[in-house]
Amino acid sequence: MDKIYHQRFTLAAKSFITIITLFAVYLFWFKSVMHVTMGFVVVLVLVAVIESVIHTTYKITSDGNLVIDHGRFSKKKTFPISDIVKMSRHETKLSHYILIEYGADNCVSLQPEDENALMDEINRRLNQIDETV
Repeated sequence: MDKIYHQRFTLAAKSFITIITLFAVYLFWFKSVMHVTMGFVVVLVLVAVIESVIHTTYKITSDGNLVIDHGRFSKKKTFPISDIVKMSRHETKLSHYILIEYGADNCVSLQPEDENALMDEINRRLNQIDETV
């Protein structure tokens, strides 16, 4: 059975979206062609950022893969859970995340809403793989 975990909407993401929105409003405030054109470009960037924040998911598939999907505008990253070498939780003053090292010197950071559930599920799947080997 596949399990899906959604990305946490962090303070950093909220702040970035707010700043980009205010910058777009500032550009539209002036009515010159250059400012309005730049405003539309900033709005397109804003849409891409919001899409990425809202639609990022982490999926653990029944065939033993971890699929990281950052929304419609980016490519999915898939790797076998059996390739995970190390998984650790890290905290900064503004956020916290899970760092997964897999394969030959590859790393990926995850920010799921429920970190404990994701880590427990990955550990459970890793233990199942170890028992079958």
